[in-house]
Amino acid sequence: MRSVVFRPALLILFTIASAYAQTRDFALRDGDRVIFFGDSITEQRLYTTYVEHYVLTRYPDRRITFINVGWSGDRVTGNGCQPCNGVGGLARLERDVINRRPTVVTLLFGMNDGEYKDFDPALLEVYEDGLTAIIRELKEKTRARIYVMTPTVYDGTRRPSWSHTDRYNEVLDRYSEAAKRIAAREGLPVIDLHEATTSALREAKQINASYSFVPDGVHPEADGQLLMAAEILRAWEASPDGMELTRSVALDADGSAIVNVNAPLPWPSPAPSKEMQQVRPAIEKLGQVRLRIVGLPAGHYSVRVDDGEAMQFSAQELERGIPINALSKAARERTDKLASLIRRRADLFFLRWRQIEVPLAGQYRSVPRILSAFDEFDAEITAQERTLAQPHRYRINITR
Repeated sequence: MRSVVFRPALLILFTIASAYAQTRDFALRDGDRVIFFGDSITEQRLYTTYVEHYVLTRYPDRRITFINVGWSGDRVTGNGCQPCNGVGGLARLERDVINRRPTVVTLLFGMNDGEYKDFDPALLEVYEDGLTAIIRELKEKTRARIYVMTPTVYDGTRRPSWSHTDRYNEVLDRYSEAAKRIAAREGLPVIDLHEATTSALREAKQINASYSFVPDGVHPEADGQLLMAAEILRAWEASPDGMELTRSVALDADGSAIVNVNAPLPWPSPAPSKEMQQVRPAIEKLGQVRLRIVGLPAGHYSVRVDDGEAMQFSAQELERGIPINALSKAARERTDKLASLIRRRADLFFLRWRQIEVPLAGQYRSVPRILSAFDEFDAEITAQERTLAQPHRYRINITR
């Protein structure tokens, strides 16, 4: 992404340090079909849409499909939630995952498998056997790259009505270790969401004792789901330092300069809370775009990015770099619009899948036509997403 505007009496030279400078390329490839498979924490459609938002804005030329098939109440081999009408991960694996021809599958089970009571070794054995069976069937019937994810944190201070113990996170410690053992035995990578969410919650509570990103003890809200998304992206080799650009700038005769830069939109949307920003600044760092402006004489400068508020920086601060995507109001509005559109598409797929495809397929002759219309609608929204996700043209006004 290289963009330079030459103006009279203004010389702009540039070097670019790639946003994606890393030892390996990002794990998702052009044409991938990613399926997020799990329970209600996946069904929330938060971490999954945050991941999709990042990938769309950082790799807009890669045509990657994201499908969320999380089902509330699911365990690996059953579903004890009567209102949820689920059958468990293993029973629906072929229908909801294999038949969709995935190239990437993430597995997030375990929260419900211990049944919210003190540790029961028999239940853990069921979890181990069920997760192993899911993995082996995926290996047998697909060529998907499989990522095993450990269950997220349980906040015992919230005391949900369905729980029989305040120490359920200690039970989930064991389920997390079991998931790691299974992944190691099956030769699969692990994304340790349990450790990431447990440690972040503990540290945030040291800042604010009343804070929690799991208000009901189980289901993470935005902060926790942003952390989950960041862990998945790190496991997929996203650049931990975001993107860095360098521009060498010579001032015009009136002591000003204009620099135009094409770069990704801000991520994430929404932004983390102040507590999460303190304990896990790496979340926002993943999505930052820093512009280093070199060659300016010593002194102080007013800098405005697009229509954002003018900010004051020294020449030294500008040389160290400024977060241009955080300083642009226009870019923030556009990325928020994109985030809403991604969520809308995820909600429409959920409606298609859960209200029409699963309960009605085979009962009515019109269902295939309805599903086809939904697929056409999905493609139309996806095209809108890709247009919005293209790099933003940042206009940086610098005045001495």
